[in-house]
Amino acid sequence: MATGQFRMPASVADRDRAIRLLQESFIEGRLTSGEFEQRVGQALVSRDFRELLGLTADLPVRSPFDRMPAHRVTPRPPARGRRRRRWVAGVIAGLTWVRAFLSQRRGRMERNDPF
Repeated sequence: MATGQFRMPASVADRDRAIRLLQESFIEGRLTSGEFEQRVGQALVSRDFRELLGLTADLPVRSPFDRMPAHRVTPRPPARGRRRRRWVAGVIAGLTWVRAFLSQRRGRMERNDPF
């Protein structure tokens, strides 16, 4: 965080995907055994997603989604509790208005006032 940029932490699922990509590349002969072991070791101790991308940047992938983080990047939507409270408050306000209207109307009916 010293650079002032947001660094997304690497999750266990991100590390597993990077290691799987490294294993596939090793099986295909794109990595030597020493290079494979070194990269897997770095993947296991990596702290953020950018470090994982650096380990697999020179390797081909089947899908561009293989390089994306396994966890959610966008923030979660707000909790439903807040929306529910607003809805309940609206219903209570509406019922209060209806009760006031009807009681006012009842008073007019008792006086024989049509409006």
